[in-house]
Amino acid sequence: LPGAKLVARAARLVSGDQKRRPELPGLTAPRTPFNGPISARRSLSFGSVPLKDVKAVGKANGLSVNDVVMTLCASALRSWLRERAALPEEPLVVAVPVAVRTGGAGDVVGNQISAMVAPVPTNVPDARERLRTVGATMSRAKRRFAVAPASWLGELCSLLPAPVTSLATPALFRLAGTVFPPINLIISNVPGPQFPLYLCGGRVLSYYPLSVLTDVSGGVNITCFSYDGMLDFGIVACPERMDDVWGLLGHLRDALDELLDEGMGDEFRDGVGVDLVAGQQA
Repeated sequence: LPGAKLVARAARLVSGDQKRRPELPGLTAPRTPFNGPISARRSLSFGSVPLKDVKAVGKANGLSVNDVVMTLCASALRSWLRERAALPEEPLVVAVPVAVRTGGAGDVVGNQISAMVAPVPTNVPDARERLRTVGATMSRAKRRFAVAPASWLGELCSLLPAPVTSLATPALFRLAGTVFPPINLIISNVPGPQFPLYLCGGRVLSYYPLSVLTDVSGGVNITCFSYDGMLDFGIVACPERMDDVWGLLGHLRDALDELLDEGMGDEFRDGVGVDLVAGQQA
């Protein structure tokens, strides 16, 4: 966000934090149909892909499961935007939530979440090259985040009284989403148990995560959760911003098929496709 570096620097000076940090990367999120103020309505889609296939792609290319997930999302978003003649020339900019603990005495009970901000190569036509580019950009983002986790909004709000913060933060989000989208969307990959869970004696077959939307984070959110040999995807969208959330899910499967075809071949396939289930719109 414009002025974010100045705000963060001022907040650290007031709090007495003199630690030098590297400069924030110069990323500008391009305009897309799913960026801007959102409504209260939501559309959902969810399905699964085999974790075995995702790991095979990563192993063949020396990359992590998260790198492959980010590539699948980049490819799916590229296809969805191309169908609508809305693909920007610049790469989309995403935020990847990260759990952080400082280890200091000031740590509090509960989750402390920050985010890595990185470009995803939606502007790269070749699938294999997209995969390589994701590996490189995520590696750079991780190195920077390890030194200086992104926390400018928290640093700003720490200077304000709680009643002011509760009113100011939503207003800042809506203004930012209207004038300049700082990111295009949030993509999150959460590792889960690789064994079956049971609830009241019944086996949990899938675990589809559903996250939240804000004016700043964009009108679509992609979250996946690895569970019992599968990657379970949950996509949440504002229907005014994304008209076909199921189409985006289908592009995720197509993206994995493309990587399997180009990267390794049919001998690595699990043979299990996206398990589409009935979605809903609220």
